[in-house]
Amino acid sequence: MPARFEQMMIAPNANEAALRTVMVELLNTVVFETKRTAKFRTLLKRIERTLKNIEPIFYGYERLRKVLYRPEDETKMFIYYVANGKEVVMECSEIKCWNVYKKFHHANKLIGLDNMLLSFFQSELQDNLSSSRRSLFELYALGDKLDQVLAAVTKQTGGFSDSCSVPGLPDVIIGLDFHLQELKRMLLKDETQIVTVSAPGGCGKTTLVKMLCHDNEIKGIFGDNIFYVTVSRTTSIKTIIQKLFAHFHVNHCELQTDEEAKNQLENFMRQMGSKNILLVLDDVWSESESLIQDLKFPISGYKILVTSRFLFSRFGSTYELTLLNDQDAKTLFCSSAFHNMNSVNVPDDLVNKMVKYCKGFPLALTVIGASLCGQNVVKWRSTLKKWSEEDEKITASALMDMWVESYNLDDEGMYTSEYLLELSSRNLLNLVVTRKDGSELEGYCNEHYVTQHDLLRDLGIHLSSQDPISQRTRLLIEIYKNQIPTWWIQQKQEPMAARLLSITTDESFSSIWYDLNAPNVEVLVLNIRSRKYEIPSFIKKMNKLKVLIITSYGTFPCELHELQFVSSLTNLKRIRLEHLSLSHSIQSILDLYELKKLSIIMCEIGSALASCRNVTLPNLLELEIDRCYDLMEIPSEFCSLKNVKKLSITNCHEIDSLPKELGSLSSLEVLRIHSCTRLVRLPDSIRFLSNLVFLDISDCLSISMLPHQIGELNGLRVIKMSGCRGLEELPDSVIDLCLLEDVICDEETSYLWSYYEEDLCDLNINTVEDDRFANFMKIVSH
Repeated sequence: MPARFEQMMIAPNANEAALRTVMVELLNTVVFETKRTAKFRTLLKRIERTLKNIEPIFYGYERLRKVLYRPEDETKMFIYYVANGKEVVMECSEIKCWNVYKKFHHANKLIGLDNMLLSFFQSELQDNLSSSRRSLFELYALGDKLDQVLAAVTKQTGGFSDSCSVPGLPDVIIGLDFHLQELKRMLLKDETQIVTVSAPGGCGKTTLVKMLCHDNEIKGIFGDNIFYVTVSRTTSIKTIIQKLFAHFHVNHCELQTDEEAKNQLENFMRQMGSKNILLVLDDVWSESESLIQDLKFPISGYKILVTSRFLFSRFGSTYELTLLNDQDAKTLFCSSAFHNMNSVNVPDDLVNKMVKYCKGFPLALTVIGASLCGQNVVKWRSTLKKWSEEDEKITASALMDMWVESYNLDDEGMYTSEYLLELSSRNLLNLVVTRKDGSELEGYCNEHYVTQHDLLRDLGIHLSSQDPISQRTRLLIEIYKNQIPTWWIQQKQEPMAARLLSITTDESFSSIWYDLNAPNVEVLVLNIRSRKYEIPSFIKKMNKLKVLIITSYGTFPCELHELQFVSSLTNLKRIRLEHLSLSHSIQSILDLYELKKLSIIMCEIGSALASCRNVTLPNLLELEIDRCYDLMEIPSEFCSLKNVKKLSITNCHEIDSLPKELGSLSSLEVLRIHSCTRLVRLPDSIRFLSNLVFLDISDCLSISMLPHQIGELNGLRVIKMSGCRGLEELPDSVIDLCLLEDVICDEETSYLWSYYEEDLCDLNINTVEDDRFANFMKIVSH
């Protein structure tokens, strides 16, 4: 315990004395837990730094008095929260690393504790905070930097997702019951086929339509024939129809033209007989109005429900959603700001002013209320001009890759994970968990998605577009039907200032590029929809490029050409290729000296990797291959990468073996072979992975045994092996896994491990529910 807190002057009144006591106890506890457990260490270190920044305040009598110049009840409430914070810190060591839900919840508690400390002492803390901490604090307060980064890469669903199911409802819905009944009455009129719900962003259009789709009367009329499609700005009629066919599980050849697509969908709907059908088109832009007409078929019982910020008067029936009235607005705001607590001494007139400022927008009411929950009155007054919320999806790992390199954060992604959790706790974004058994060793957000509401996205785009194009640090370009922006065609020789460049093209783009002088770009994001795509040659001049993300949002993988242009980028650190068809030119990225992370997601690989006989990548730390369904083998050349710490080969159902040289990856700490359903066994050389800490073979259905020498993995701490249906026994050497802490498995496998519990004194066997239907689907799919 640092001695300086112990030497503080004797407090002249009870509140100061009590505050001194709880602060001393909290710092003691934080220091102890930081040494005791590796879990949450980043967050605990952050709280420790905050406490040490607060420490000098207790030496200056006037500084402390300024902090305590507030209502006595507010100080007492803060003391109570700090005392409770000590309990939160003590619970850190009890949270299991495999329990992602508890971990998220507890991490948010720690972030809340740190923010509460900063907020209470903020008037005297500004000079003590480091410049980077102040910048981060401003980032959290305003949210605009996040908005701009997310806006650069966020694209609405309408790409390669198969599902057209209706999304779930938010937990709290206020003030929409009347609108639901009116909208339902309008939709169910016999003469009405198309209804548009129109309102500005953030008014609750999407929530209202979801309510209608979940309404019992509507479900009684349309049954399972309610199909929900989110329409992006660049979505075509063919893309929507292909997505619907995928949802119907209809086998159909590739649709060549829009007209063919419309004819096939109309014929399919007619074959459904007398069944009523409801098609929901969410977030239709004005330039996509023709999509509604294209999907209008003269079929009895077939209706279309549209949400848009625009009025489509040609379709007749429009329901203009109004803002919340004062009473409903205040109810919604208070439910978010106070939950089940009282108003924590927030004056009612201040609440009313905040509600009035939100102007009845459910979005603003929810987000601003949540951001003020648990905050003091000073914070409320200082936040009287802020607003926010959520909706669009981007993989968290892609966002983290950009942040790590753009802001010189840690390679492991711990700080970026922490920032995502912080922003999530403030409702500036949502984190969507895709696996319920994610592990801390893999990073907080490695298998999660980030969502953000279109209102925040638009705000971010607006903020990033204030400067002249040549001076913008974040440059977002959208190209429709080969129509290159005029400023680009007429660009003079002066270089662009952009550090982040995002180029989005539609399905008709033919890869006809003009030169672009952008030497300062560090992050390049290419969002594409066409079946074929050529990387622009001007990329070769981007000598500062650190992160390259290429994602296809089309129905089929995009055939990628000119990948060899990347080979000249000597500073490139991270590459993410998603939903692409890769050729033998992938060899050009396997020689990049500075590359630290390579992610290949949902790509058609074929023989591209197998043909690569020269894999150097001397600085590669992480290799990630996921959902590459035609990948049949991992070339042994990849086992020469001596510095790789994380290897992830997941959902690759054609792989039946791993290279026997796998044990040569001497630096490997994390090995994830999740859902490789044909994989029969792990290579015996795995015993040489002396640094391996984490092993995931969950849902590898065909594995029947573990290597006999697996006990030689004397650094192994966690094994995840749920869903290993073929495993019948464990090798005797598992008794030598002396550092093993957690085994996450299904009930049947837990019986095998129970025989070794007495010998492995630190072992915790954590049973997870085995999803037999999911296992069956994996078996029949391969």
